[in-house]
Amino acid sequence: MTEDVLSVIQPLVPIAAKEGADEVELYALSRSEKTVNFQTSALKSASASRVQGVGIRVLANKSLGFASANSFDKGRILEALQDAISIAKTTPSMDHYFLSTPQKIRSVKDLYSEDTASLSMSETIEFGKDLLKHISEIDSRLSVESGFLSSRVDDYAIATSTGIESTEMKAVLFWEVFGWAVDGSDIGSFDVEVDSVVSVNDMNLETGAKMFAQKVLQNLGAKRTDAFKGTAVFSPEAAHDLFEMLITSAKATAIQSGSSFLQDKLGESIAIPELTVTDNGTAPRNTSSSSFDREGVPRGSFHILDSGVFKEVLHNTFTANKDGLASTGHASGGFRSAPNIGATNIELHKGKMSYDEMLSEVDRGIYIQRVSMDPDFISGDFSAVIKGGQLIENGELKMTLKEMTVTGNLFDALKNITGISKEQKPLRVPTESWLIPYIRIENLDFAS
Repeated sequence: MTEDVLSVIQPLVPIAAKEGADEVELYALSRSEKTVNFQTSALKSASASRVQGVGIRVLANKSLGFASANSFDKGRILEALQDAISIAKTTPSMDHYFLSTPQKIRSVKDLYSEDTASLSMSETIEFGKDLLKHISEIDSRLSVESGFLSSRVDDYAIATSTGIESTEMKAVLFWEVFGWAVDGSDIGSFDVEVDSVVSVNDMNLETGAKMFAQKVLQNLGAKRTDAFKGTAVFSPEAAHDLFEMLITSAKATAIQSGSSFLQDKLGESIAIPELTVTDNGTAPRNTSSSSFDREGVPRGSFHILDSGVFKEVLHNTFTANKDGLASTGHASGGFRSAPNIGATNIELHKGKMSYDEMLSEVDRGIYIQRVSMDPDFISGDFSAVIKGGQLIENGELKMTLKEMTVTGNLFDALKNITGISKEQKPLRVPTESWLIPYIRIENLDFAS
C-alpha cells in the first residue's frame, strides 16, 4: 500500500519545476479509520472513514507557497500545485527557505500491526463496549460524559525536488474517556483518561478503566482550604501540563520569535541536576514515533535537558537553516498545512524515591491530579486552576479540595524540585507521547 501512496506524488515533482517552482515538497496521506463514540456512558455512534490528501509546499525565488488537495485525484493535486506557486509569487522571500536533502533513514520497528489494521467495524465496536463495561462494573457512580475508541491505519509518503523519497505505514488504536463521578447531589470534578497503542495486544482497557475510576472517584466530597505557600506533588498528568511549557519554549519557532523564556539559555543549567528530559522519535512500538518527520528528515533521540542543563532546541528545516544548523527531525503536521515543529516521545527520566516516600515527607501541601494552565512563555510565569487536588498533611492525603489556583514561575519551579518518583506513567496519544513520573516542587502559592 505504501508504494501506491508514493507513486501518487512522485510524478508531480518534475511537473512542479516546469510550472515555475524552484523547489517542491509533496506530502501524501491515506488514512482508514473506524471509530465508535460514547455519550452518557453508552455508545452514541460508529463510523468508518477514509481520508486522502496531498500537501504541497513550493519555493520560488526563496518565497514560500503552500496549498493542499483533499484527494489523490491528479487534476485536483495539479490545481493545488498551481495555487501554491501563485501564493509563492506574492509572499516575501527568506534566505533560509530551502528544503532538506536526502539522509539515511533507519526504519523504526513495530509501527504497524496487522491485528490492528485488520480490525473490522464490529470488532472496534466491541472494544468500545468492553471499555464502557469495565468502567460501569467498577462503581455505579461513574459517568462517562463523552469519549471514543478508534482503530486506524496511516499510509504516508513524501517526495521532494531535492531527492527525498520516503514512505511508511502505521497502525494506531486510540481511545479517550471524559467524565466524572456522581454521588447524589455531589458531582466531582471531571477528568480524562487516554491511551494509544500500535497493537491490540498492547491495549489494556481494564487497566485504563481503573485509572479513570480512581481519578474521578477521589474527586467526590471536595472541600475548601485556606490559601498558603507550600509543597505540590504533581501527578504525571499535572506534571505533563507543567512541563509542556518547557517543551513549547524549547521549539525554535518560539525562541527565534522572542516568545520563549529559554531564549539565550542554551548550555545553561536551568533545573536541578537530577532532572533529565529526552525526546526519542525512534522509540519502537509507539504511535508517536516515525522513521522520518514531516519533511523527510530522519527522526532521532535528543536530550532537551541533561542533568538540568538546557541542551537542545527542537528544529525543523527552515528554523535550522536560519540558525545555520541541521534539522533535529522535529517537523510535524499533516497534509493540510505547512510543517510546524512538534515533539514525539518525551520522557522525564525517573528518580530514586517512590511516590509513597515523596508523599510521606510533605508536612503541608497539595497533591495535584490535573491543572488548567495559563502560562506566560516569555517570563515563565504560570497560573493554573487545580482540578482534583488533595490536601496533604503530615505525609498523608487528608481530603479532596474544591478548585484552587497555584501560581509560580517555571524557572523557579525547576530549581525547587525536591522529588522525582521511580514510578512513571505513559501518557500516549498518536501525535505526542510522554513517559513521566510524579514531581514534587516546593514554594508554590495556593489560593482558594
